[in-house]
Amino acid sequence: MRRVAVLAASRRELAPAYAALGTGERRRRGLGAYEIRHAGDVGVYFIKTGMGPVAAAAAAHAVLSEVALDAVVSTGYAGALGPAGIGEVILGTDVYDWTREQAQAIFRADPALLAMARDAADEATLVWSEGPVATVDRVLYRADDKRALADASGAIAVDMESAAIARAAASRNVPFLMVRAVSDGAADDLPMDFNLWFAPRGRLRGLAQVLMHPSIMCSLLRMKRHAELGSQALARFFRAFFVVLDEGCLPADVRALATVGKR
Repeated sequence: MRRVAVLAASRRELAPAYAALGTGERRRRGLGAYEIRHAGDVGVYFIKTGMGPVAAAAAAHAVLSEVALDAVVSTGYAGALGPAGIGEVILGTDVYDWTREQAQAIFRADPALLAMARDAADEATLVWSEGPVATVDRVLYRADDKRALADASGAIAVDMESAAIARAAASRNVPFLMVRAVSDGAADDLPMDFNLWFAPRGRLRGLAQVLMHPSIMCSLLRMKRHAELGSQALARFFRAFFVVLDEGCLPADVRALATVGKR
């Protein structure tokens, strides 16, 4: 049986892929629980990593050390750095590790998986685009910061986990794919600095900021609606993708396909 892992930062981001398949089984691993469901002859492992590159790397290495995987998929939401609109699906051709001041490595999506993803996006009649994606280690909540990253990297979208997941997959010669949906546009400021929530006592400080500025709540509700549009697009994508995956052939040898290079 072929085995594919789908990883996302949160349960909400994992839900569109998870809901595309039937019932499964729950197992424990070193960092917590994971779910297994089946797409025909393909066993699909669903992993909630937690937010950010450190948590994503730990979760990816944990599942890769326990399960002999044939492919790894990073999914969830992304911020647009280009013209992609809310809910648009992004297929990452390359993932840039931009967790420092400049990209340290480039991880290329597996061509066979990327071709399957294109077929699935077309089959689901989605609006989608493909191109490089940058992974950063903090939430880019200002449009100016997204614009600066777009100019420096040439990426079309940004997230906080994919490069770490891709690095872990490359270390085991496992094919990698990134599929995400846009939850905030390139010109959009987020309602607040969400990095505040990750600092010591950040939850209390974040709640205080919301209470002091009630207008933030309206913006948070709009952001929630944008995320729901992204989830709907990802659900349609994964329903089609799992069919294509079951019918297709996963790469037998990724060593010639997954490349890691200095920028």
